[in-house]
Amino acid sequence: MRIAIVGTATFPCPPIFYGGEVFFHCLSRGFHELGHHVSLYGAPGSLPPDPTCTECRLRYVPGGYGEIGDKEYLAAEWYYSEIINNHDYVLDCAHMHMVAETAGFYFPEHTKKILVVPNGVSTEYPRGGPYHVVAGSKKWRDLMVYGRSQFYGTAYEAQYGGLIRSVAEEDFSGVVYWAVDAEHFYTPGEAPREDYYLWLSRPTPYKGLFTALEVAARAKLKLKVVPGIGMPAHQKEWEASLPLIDQAVKNGAQVEVVMLPQNSQHHVVKRELYRRARALLYPVQAHEPFGLVVAEALSAGTPVIASTLGAMPEIIRQGETGFLCRNVEEMVEATKNVGALNNKLIREDSVERWHYLRAAKDFLKLMQ
Repeated sequence: MRIAIVGTATFPCPPIFYGGEVFFHCLSRGFHELGHHVSLYGAPGSLPPDPTCTECRLRYVPGGYGEIGDKEYLAAEWYYSEIINNHDYVLDCAHMHMVAETAGFYFPEHTKKILVVPNGVSTEYPRGGPYHVVAGSKKWRDLMVYGRSQFYGTAYEAQYGGLIRSVAEEDFSGVVYWAVDAEHFYTPGEAPREDYYLWLSRPTPYKGLFTALEVAARAKLKLKVVPGIGMPAHQKEWEASLPLIDQAVKNGAQVEVVMLPQNSQHHVVKRELYRRARALLYPVQAHEPFGLVVAEALSAGTPVIASTLGAMPEIIRQGETGFLCRNVEEMVEATKNVGALNNKLIREDSVERWHYLRAAKDFLKLMQ
């Protein structure tokens, strides 16, 4: 089949830091490895699914990150001739879902070949509907069906809003869990575990850095803090976090800040941090739709100590691949038990559940 994957205009696929574009690139590789012709549409800096394959196309996404205006109206013919008409199936993973919206307004006879893959819990786009939405977790699907944002019922609801426009159940094609390059995060194999815990995410407050620091202070842990900074807003959030780190050190935590290089070594350095950590602390404070960093850590054979919010219960097997905790006290207790978990079994479970080939096969089932 001829399959198109439309990424975002924000970051390249894959990005050299953080974001769902990692999954979109992995998915394009998966379709190619399963014998399909793949076109990946990404922002400048994107990489082709296979640079040695002439049947893998890389094209740039037109437009920018903003409102739909006259330029997008003028681009309707391009979306049709370049993407919609040239492929058997289209996975629209963009923030604004320009291709799906174009098809809904101008070429409704083609909407059956378009799968909408939300990048975050947002249903403002596409506006034409109905569309064949594929959620990245059951929790993600439920949030959209009930019209709730990932901040509903959390401490961040007042700041970010708790309600969104709902998606009708009949507009969903299914759930396909997101995935990562599980082989990369294990290559070249098992590594000796060092006596540190890891927190790795965007420094946005709801990602739980302040909770991870509190756990480290109470349990007197060594914590490596790795902030994912890809935009100026992330830098401001990180600077606002520095007093929290100072306070945690005063309270007994050993904190080391690690800045990942924003070059070709980024994912290699990140892999080594995962492979040698005792566990990843991921006390997210919102209903995380998926959690790629969790799948990455598990792929390295590293257990995860996380909150019970969002898709965490769908990803982590309680007491086998990590611990799901309701509060700081339970997280501190989990740090005492994490050494009993089997890193090899965690790795094997991840290869089965979180490898991108599994995700590609799941999408193909929906298409067929």
